[in-house]
Amino acid sequence: MDARKVALLSLAEWESGDQKIDAILDRELRNAGLDERDTALARNLTYGVLRWKGRLDWVLDQYVKGGLKPLPIAIRNALRLGLYQIDYLDRIPPRAAVNESVNLAKRYGHKGTAGLVNAVLRNILTSLRPDFPEIDAEPVDHVSVVYSHPRVLVERWFSRFGVESTVVSCEYFNEVPRLVARVNALACDTPALAEALKAEGKETRPGRYFDECLEILGGGDVTGLRCFQEGLLQIQDESTLASVRLLDPRPGEEIIDMCAAPGGKTTYIAERMRGEGTIRAFEISKKRAEMLTSNVRRLGITNCEVLCGEATSEVTGPADGVLVDAPCTGTGTLGRRVDSRWKFDLLARDRVREDVDELRRLHPRQIFARQSSRQLRLLLQAADLVKEDGRIVYSTCTLEPEENEQVIERFLKKRPEFVLEDASYFVPGMFVDGGVVRILPHRHAIDGAFAARLVRKGRTPLRMMKAEEIEALEVDLAQEAT
Repeated sequence: MDARKVALLSLAEWESGDQKIDAILDRELRNAGLDERDTALARNLTYGVLRWKGRLDWVLDQYVKGGLKPLPIAIRNALRLGLYQIDYLDRIPPRAAVNESVNLAKRYGHKGTAGLVNAVLRNILTSLRPDFPEIDAEPVDHVSVVYSHPRVLVERWFSRFGVESTVVSCEYFNEVPRLVARVNALACDTPALAEALKAEGKETRPGRYFDECLEILGGGDVTGLRCFQEGLLQIQDESTLASVRLLDPRPGEEIIDMCAAPGGKTTYIAERMRGEGTIRAFEISKKRAEMLTSNVRRLGITNCEVLCGEATSEVTGPADGVLVDAPCTGTGTLGRRVDSRWKFDLLARDRVREDVDELRRLHPRQIFARQSSRQLRLLLQAADLVKEDGRIVYSTCTLEPEENEQVIERFLKKRPEFVLEDASYFVPGMFVDGGVVRILPHRHAIDGAFAARLVRKGRTPLRMMKAEEIEALEVDLAQEAT
């Protein structure tokens, strides 16, 4: 099996189902047994096509009679792979890219579809390309097509950030993500980690904002490195450190991490506590809890208990601090999760099976509203797990207000014994806006993130929510979302 076949099969399975591309591609690569060079090419092709899918499809629609949509999935992706190689991979001769896509079309289609792929790609090579939508006349369409992002997100970001900042964010999301390592302060310091990585052939440079971080130049898989296996580092974008800084965990405290896997924030909490005190890290997914446990052990964390399940009063008592790193739509990490952007594309719903995950059948506004209801439920549960004068940090990796400040506003109305504490006391001021952490790709050139610190004031007694109250709340929130 070659790299292009792996890419085609991965893209076709992603488009016809509801799995994440990372899981699909990893499985195909394991089955293919490619060498390092072809593995890198397969990853480049797969992620590159998904990253630029909006722009590739717009171009191909101009050359395919009737557009891409009626074509079989394998043929659509053979065309995308061919055009991606022509436009973005200079080291591959254009005619070779055409021939390889034709071969894929022969293998996964028939003589007629192979002829179509050949004709379309050769026509693209020899003719003048049609002009993209004009930015002055059709700014949303221009940015959506040229920078390959769903129109609905571009519209939302225009209204909040403006055209220029939206373009910068889209450009950031279209870059190959930086590979950033956080030093395990329980095992070494940053200079020592840099030396250890250099000894294994990895050059580094300092992180942009945090002393604990190093950017590993050239990227690549580091899990086989000795310094990774010995627990000297954790791969983690710099934006994720801010919420732990905001939580400000201290030695000897009791901390609860409600949504802990894969463990970057959990293990950073342990390091900030210098291994003293206790952390109860909860994760509802058994597979992700195992991943979390593996990371905790690899990094030599001894004061963290991993629990597979939900953090409720039945299984844990109140703590000094609770981190709610809530599941979200992840619009601040679209460069790292290249397939996620297309779940917001209304046009993409036409090709989704009827039995896929509910979120992918909703209008984008409903997606954000439904997520915010789930996030508020988690935050309200966290409120019952905090000691008097304790604090909650609520964090996400989304840019959307429905999942960020609006969740905080709703929470404070329901639990007035909590107050919002100014984040500027705990994190660099450049990340603080209106008292909360707001990291924006167009402003900070790292992944987007949001975090708020909520402190329990007064002597309001703890009142643990009963199971039937939680169930009633979920019904209420679901009705609000619709």
